Amino acid sequence: MLLTSAFTTGSVCAATASKTADFSTLRPMGNTRVMQVISPYHILLEDGRVVRLSGLNFPDYDIDNPGLLATTARDILKDMLEGQTVTLYQTRSKDWGRTNVMGHALAHLVRQKDHLWVQGAMLRLGLARMDTGPRNPEMAQAMLEAESEARHKNDGLWPLYPVITPDQATEHINSFQIVQGRVLSAALKNNTIYLNFGPDWKTDFTIVIASDARRILTRAGVDPLQWRGQEIRVRGWIEAINGPSIALTHAEAVEILDQNGLNPQSQSAPPKLSTPPGTLMEMER
Repeated sequence: MLLTSAFTTGSVCAATASKTADFSTLRPMGNTRVMQVISPYHILLEDGRVVRLSGLNFPDYDIDNPGLLATTARDILKDMLEGQTVTLYQTRSKDWGRTNVMGHALAHLVRQKDHLWVQGAMLRLGLARMDTGPRNPEMAQAMLEAESEARHKNDGLWPLYPVITPDQATEHINSFQIVQGRVLSAALKNNTIYLNFGPDWKTDFTIVIASDARRILTRAGVDPLQWRGQEIRVRGWIEAINGPSIALTHAEAVEILDQNGLNPQSQSAPPKLSTPPGTLMEMER
């Protein structure tokens, strides 16, 4: 079946009709009408503002040559939003997380006529992955739950962009990925935490937590040094620094999984991994 044929008006309605979300961590910023969906990320409003949909990643989006998933997401958003009145929800602090460097408004959108949450719809349809940041971590749990519904069904992007293992991370340098595996060691060096997933920290996958990120995690009551031996799922941009690595910037970008590979908070189904996670062992960085 072609991807575009899988997303009919009926399937969109079925995926979103009964889904509600709690926006109490955000501030409602009023209602306005959508004039144009520019891209799956960008929405032009009647008052001239451009909204960048907060917390989403469209894996095959390219500004000059968007892929089939991104094009499908854009077309569905056009049908969903153009000419419709929406409510904007933004961070509570006016000085933190409301705009990006381009001057676009960072927001969650809710269609007024039926209270459809736009980000939730994209995630449940399998057209996007959750991608929050330290300035916009709100709604992460609800987005993870929406994302997990599509991942469990292997809908949309998930056959093409699955959760990968630490051993596969080298193949995905310079891209946004979700990596699942067991932390073999945790070390603090020069005020930076290193979570190692293999016996050779110079070549194996590592999560790096710099001092500023440590402070953010501490305020959230999170101690990454306690994750040794834990199965976790982390998301972010993979860089080549002593092997593949992800810089963890906020607590919402990592999920601590139970023995069945589930996130106890969302009860999301474990993704299918092509290789098993590593075995716990002692080592030093």
